[in-house]
Parts: sequence; structure tokens; C-alpha cells
Amino acid sequence: MDIHKNLNQTTELDSARNDLSVEKKLLDCIENLVMNDDFTAAVNSGLTTILEYYDADRTYIFEFQWKENLTRNTYEICRDGISPQIENLQTVPVDVVARWVDSFEDQEQNTIIFIGDVDALKDDPTHRLEYDCLHPQGIKSLIAVPIFINGKLHGFLGIDNPRSHMDALTLLTQLTYIIANELQKRLLTEALTKKSYQDPLTGLNNRLAYDEMLDHLRGKEFPVGVGFLDINGMKWINDTLGHDMGNKVIQKICTILNEHIEQQYIYRISGDEFVMIWPDVDYKVFMSAAKKLEAALFDEKNIASFGFVWGKEEDTGIAVRKAEKAMQTAKNKFYAANAELKDSRPGYLDALLQEFRDSTFIPYLQPLYSIQYNRVYGAEVLVRKIDPHGNIQAPVEFIDVMEREHMISMVDFTMLRQACELIQKWKPVWPDIVLNVNFSRNTLMEPDFLERIDQILSETGADPAQLIFEITESSQNIQLESLYSLLDEVKQRGISLAIDDLGTEASCLEMLYLPQISVAKIDKGLIDKAEHIDREQLVIKHVVDLCHDLNMRCVAEGIETDSQIELLKKLGCDKLQGYKIGKPMLPEDFLRQFGNNR
Repeated sequence: MDIHKNLNQTTELDSARNDLSVEKKLLDCIENLVMNDDFTAAVNSGLTTILEYYDADRTYIFEFQWKENLTRNTYEICRDGISPQIENLQTVPVDVVARWVDSFEDQEQNTIIFIGDVDALKDDPTHRLEYDCLHPQGIKSLIAVPIFINGKLHGFLGIDNPRSHMDALTLLTQLTYIIANELQKRLLTEALTKKSYQDPLTGLNNRLAYDEMLDHLRGKEFPVGVGFLDINGMKWINDTLGHDMGNKVIQKICTILNEHIEQQYIYRISGDEFVMIWPDVDYKVFMSAAKKLEAALFDEKNIASFGFVWGKEEDTGIAVRKAEKAMQTAKNKFYAANAELKDSRPGYLDALLQEFRDSTFIPYLQPLYSIQYNRVYGAEVLVRKIDPHGNIQAPVEFIDVMEREHMISMVDFTMLRQACELIQKWKPVWPDIVLNVNFSRNTLMEPDFLERIDQILSETGADPAQLIFEITESSQNIQLESLYSLLDEVKQRGISLAIDDLGTEASCLEMLYLPQISVAKIDKGLIDKAEHIDREQLVIKHVVDLCHDLNMRCVAEGIETDSQIELLKKLGCDKLQGYKIGKPMLPEDFLRQFGNNR
């Protein structure tokens, strides 16, 4: 009896110790799951506890994706020497575990699946799918416990090849319940996170996602394709037809965007503005998609204005601003052609457009002097504006506004037309005159740039060889890859190309990479310093020599004194421009002063 009693006492003591061990492990897991900010690490810690307690090969969690009729292995812990299977189990058909699902969903039985011998399933047709999935993984036996969230079957927790505590499932069932609660929190967090980054109307990425993507891409060394889209007349639609109709327009835009650009690259950043950021994309792939999108928008009666660029920027925000400027150019063309949307335009935009229609922009010519031939050989065409009172306004009074509103192409093409007309008009008295015409980045980016040049040349009959196009604004604002083919087309027409303001922020040496450029204009700022500083003179000399090595001619701008003329001659410069040669003047005054000195 004493021996029996002692045995009973020993058995009871072992049972108590086992219960305490289970409770301690359970408490440790609960603390880990609840307190750990890293949910994955906490779940893996719980799976590790289960793995060790049951002396198993592998513990894991599967989660169902009911809409796709799939289940996916989302968490996994393996003992040493056991090969992980998680990568191979991302798209398991629910049919494989259909028998388990039926048992799990009978919640009243609180079912736990236990397969003691996987090999026994081989010859049973009703379990063949299970066998074909389990056997290749080296599974001999397993335990699976259902995971329910909000009363619905969400997944299951599994143990492969358990060797210990097979009759002690308390830890497993209680841990599964706790993990289910934490999974529910994770799902809620993921849903809230998704909502915080998703536009509710369109399902696209929102402004927060856009800002974070810009931060993520900052400093990255790969090309990015960027598009900027703005719905035309959105304010008019909302004010006149109501916001419900406005929402339909937005959803229509979303449909068009998704047909041409992957949704992950599209961001709705405001009510009527969308940005596309496509990282590490090939130039041809992006340009093809962007042009197809542009055509689709046009086919929808110009439902939106769209601009796009491709290239490398340390700050992708710069590329976005370039695309936005290109978009604004397209938008201003739209507004100019749609008077019914007048109320949505700024007042000064209407005024500028009206002045343009009334031919209020006129050319002034500033002479260009050849050192080699000791004469004025042509002129730069500079714009002036005549206000309604007849006062002549210099560019400083209106160019900034027109640049900001992306209307500068109107001026550029007007100056080109008038330059061509002067070439034809003066052919009997000055047949070889050369006129320089400025073209801004906005104008170069217009899709019909070449067509409009061809039209002007055809209508005026001017010889393209008598034209030089000066590329203005920062070369940092122009992607050389995009510019290359455009300049090829210009040069093939017989028109020469010049880089303006070389040596300042408005131009950089990178532009010299372009073989189409045949003239470099050295900025006045360098010339002013060079007269009294030897180091500056050396810089200019090497700039001139570099240009000559590249088969380019140099024009020094801002010449105001005789000593500057002599200095530039000594430094090897080819041509001069500045007030000492002649101030900007009306065409008739220019012809009168220089036409007889050829």
C-alpha cells in the first residue's frame, strides 16, 4: 500500500509539475504576443514554444484566402536539420484540406485534426490530395488546430511529426486562441494601414503613399518615369453638374489610368490631380505607355491634361515638377480652345490669351557681331509686349507670369514666325542674315513642337539655314535622353542649335554632350569678371577651346566696353553680343543701322 501510495503521490506530483510547466510556457507566450511590437517575432516565439514542447519537426500557421479558394503558409518554425516549406506553400488549393475545413467548421465538436500515419492515406481516394501534399514534405504525422476570427474560420495552426506530449493538447488549443486574437489585431492594423494609404473613391494610392514614395526614392540611382495628370474643367463640372458627376469623372479617369499604367504606380494626390511614379523603368517602355495614355485621354475629348518625363533625379520630386509643368502646358491649350470653361481660369490668363490673339507681342532685334568678319551678321530675336495703352513692356514684366502659366510657347512660336517673315522680307537686301530665336523647355516639350515649326517654315518660305534656336532655361530641367531625338529632328531641318547662358545656373556643361549643339553663348556674368581677373580669363579661354574642340562656335554675351572686345578677341572667342555692339531695337531700326554695313 505504501508503495502504491508513493507511486500515486509521484504521479500526482509529476502531473502538477507538468501543468505548471504548461502554464509557464503559456504565460510566456501570452506576454510575448501581447507585449512584443514585432508581431511576426512574437508569433514565431509562440511557434518555437510549441515546437519544443511537442518535440516536433515543424510548426506553422496557414491562413485562408477564400475569394481565391487558396490557403497560404504565413508563419513557420523548423527544428535544426529540417528544410523550410513556407516558400513552396503560398498557393495551396483549399481542396487539399477540404476534409479538414469541414471538420473545423463543426465548431461544436471543437475539432482538432490528428493524423497518426500519413502513409496510411496513400491508398484512400478520399485522402489522396492530402497525401500528395504532405508526403513530399517528409510529414509522417501531424496535428492541426483551427483558428477562428469573429466566428469565421480564418486558418489553422499545424505541427509536423510531434514526438512528445501527444495527449496534452491544452497548451496548443489555448495558444491557438491567443494567436487568433493577435491575428485579428494584425488584420485590423493592416486594414487601417491600407485605408491610410488608399484613396477611398478610386482605390488608388493616396497623398500619404505618394509622399512616402518620394522619400523612399530620394537618392536612388535608377531611372524613373513620372507622369502628372490634371482633370480639365473639374471645378466647372462640380459647380455646374454637381459632385456626384465629378466623382464619375474621377472614376472614369481611374479606369483609363489603370488600362495603361499598373495601379501600384498611380497616386491620387488631390481632388483632380494624379501622379504616376514608375521606378526603374526602361525609357521605351515608359514612353510607350505614357503616349498611349495621352492618346486615350485625347480620345475622351481631352478629359484631362497630361505631362510626363523620364530620367534620373536624386529627388524624384524634381521630376514630378517637370511633369507638372508639361501637364500645365497641355492644360492651357485646352482652356484656350474651350471658352465654356472660362470661369475656371485665372483672370490674368484670359488677359494674356487675349493679348496674344491681338498680336501684342512684337520682336526686338539685338545685333550679333562676327570677330572674324568684323561685322554684324545677324541678331537675337527678343520679345516685347505692348499693353492696351500702347506702352512697350520688357520681358522682365511679363515673362515670369507666362512661364509660370506655361504659356511661353505662344510667345516662342510667334517670335519664330515673325523672324521667318523678316528673313523673307529682307531677302532682297540682306539674303544671308541669321536670326536667333529662343525656345524654352516648355515649348520643346510640346507634342506638336516639330509640326508647328514645319508649318511656320512652310507658310513663310524661310530658309532654315538662317535660323538658330537658342535653348533657354536650366539644362537640369531637360532630360538629355528625351531631348536627343528632338534636337536631331530640328537639325535635320537645317536649323542650327545654341546653348544659352553657358557658365551660369541656367546652363551646365552636360548640355555640351549633345552633338547637335553648334553654338555656345557664354553668359555675361563670366565676361564681367574676366576683364580684371586672370583666373577668370583662363576659365573663359578653356571654355572657348573646349567648344572649338567640339566643333562649336562661341558667342560672348553682355559686351559693354572696348576693352572687353579686345579681351575676347585675345581669348579666341568667335562672336560678340551686348550693348557695345547694339541694344535691342525694332526691326526697321536694326535694318537701317546695320543693313548697309555688310
